[in-house]
Amino acid sequence: MLVGDVALLLCAVAGVVYFWPREVTLAGYAVLQVACLFCQAVTLAPAVWDGVPDLHHNATLALVAGIGVFGVPAAMMAVFLTGNADGPPLAAVLMAGTALLMACVAGLISGTFLSSRDGTGARGTGSTGHSGDESVEDFGGGGD
Repeated sequence: MLVGDVALLLCAVAGVVYFWPREVTLAGYAVLQVACLFCQAVTLAPAVWDGVPDLHHNATLALVAGIGVFGVPAAMMAVFLTGNADGPPLAAVLMAGTALLMACVAGLISGTFLSSRDGTGARGTGSTGHSGDESVEDFGGGGD
């Protein structure tokens, strides 16, 4: 599972490196987005087949949070230190970050949907959220 997340991160970094000196095109973005989605599918497949979606969710959220906390500020500093904030470097960073985040969101949504499809829920406990006791009505209130 972590191999797919590392590959996803490498796809985004490769997108930044490739488009840093070039103009960003829609076709280039589409290729990068498909590569990121493929890496996310590689990450998602074991989670769905093995029935452990929590590991997929945790790894993907850690990747997104790590990129947001460490990667984006570092990349933006590199863009602004080059002195060309309106050129291809900024577009490359934004394009790769968007492709990575969209692939992660698609993977999280798909993972949640596919893991809850068989009734196991997002935690894989077999609980559907219903206690089976029809006499208990829980409307979210804490009163008696």
